Amino acid sequence: MPPATNQDLNHSATDGAIVLVPGSKFFVRRVALAPDGEAGAQVELALEELSPFPASQLYYGFRTDAPRTSALVFAAYRKNFTPEELATWSGAAAVLPDFAVWLGAETVPPPGVNLREQGARREAVAWDGQGTLPAAVLVRPDGTDGSDELVAEARRKGGLAVDAPVKVISSAVYTAREKREVVVRLANGGAEAHFNPVTLGQADVRDKVLLTERRQTLRRDTLVWRVFAAAVAGLAACAILELGLLATGLWLRSQRAELKGQEATVTQIGLTQSLAKRMEDISAQRLLPFEMLAELQEKRPKSVEFTRASTNGLWRIDIEAQTTNATDLRDFEADIRRLPSIEKVEALDPRTREGGLTTFRLEVTFKPGWFKAGGGT
Repeated sequence: MPPATNQDLNHSATDGAIVLVPGSKFFVRRVALAPDGEAGAQVELALEELSPFPASQLYYGFRTDAPRTSALVFAAYRKNFTPEELATWSGAAAVLPDFAVWLGAETVPPPGVNLREQGARREAVAWDGQGTLPAAVLVRPDGTDGSDELVAEARRKGGLAVDAPVKVISSAVYTAREKREVVVRLANGGAEAHFNPVTLGQADVRDKVLLTERRQTLRRDTLVWRVFAAAVAGLAACAILELGLLATGLWLRSQRAELKGQEATVTQIGLTQSLAKRMEDISAQRLLPFEMLAELQEKRPKSVEFTRASTNGLWRIDIEAQTTNATDLRDFEADIRRLPSIEKVEALDPRTREGGLTTFRLEVTFKPGWFKAGGGT
């Protein structure tokens, strides 16, 4: 039987399968790490700086390099996933973005861009020669940016020269299990990433609290199974002792009754959570906070610092900021107005405080449909 591809797994995930989800849903950044610190905590702090949403409202994962000096972080707003997509995750061993195939380099790749094409879908991965993790990952679904446009953007966001080499690859991605590792490979070879239980848990994009509870449940179930197996062995050994057999039988009946009594509670909790999640997803609309911030960051002068950002409807983002140079505020506002994606900009409540610090608010309204559906860095 041939290995399952990412498309196969998305439509028919079974218990223990590795589900590959479209990379176009994720916002990707490479961040620096303190090698002696706990990687997960540092990633959460980085997400707080990169995102206007707390980590609890994101599906995210990460992969560190071997010396643990950097990590590639990928995050998506939870409401960008439909209930049908989430239904394939419940019994999976892990849920990974399909660009995870590029997260396993053992040596530092030379500067350049890998362009993977699968039908009309395009995925550009930029390497800057500074580490084993990509400097930028951009994914466009069917019918969006052309190859030349995507490569140019990958070069720019990866800090590469305009003539950095491009390697074009036409291949699907599939997963396999080898011993205790999960391997994500290109079908025609050329790239693969190995994940052990620790790195697989870090890269899994599902809710981190639920994943921890799941691991605890698995450990508990294993313990219960061992206890049960020991009880069966004890029954076999004590079969000749009627009193011992009777006592063991009574104990087993009580255990079964206790487990049976808990089934209704567990089922009710599961139904309640599913209903709440369904109602939330039905009422949700797709927001693009990361892309809005990325659009504005390119025009932000160095003296301007964002202190708070929040969305207001689908197309407006409100930003509180400060600067030590009031002239930069006027220039920043003018630069934003000239962006083709912007419909309206209002600079409100500028105040000059002690020490020459100027605080202000920006209300930036984007044109409806300004961003083609897709993920990026």
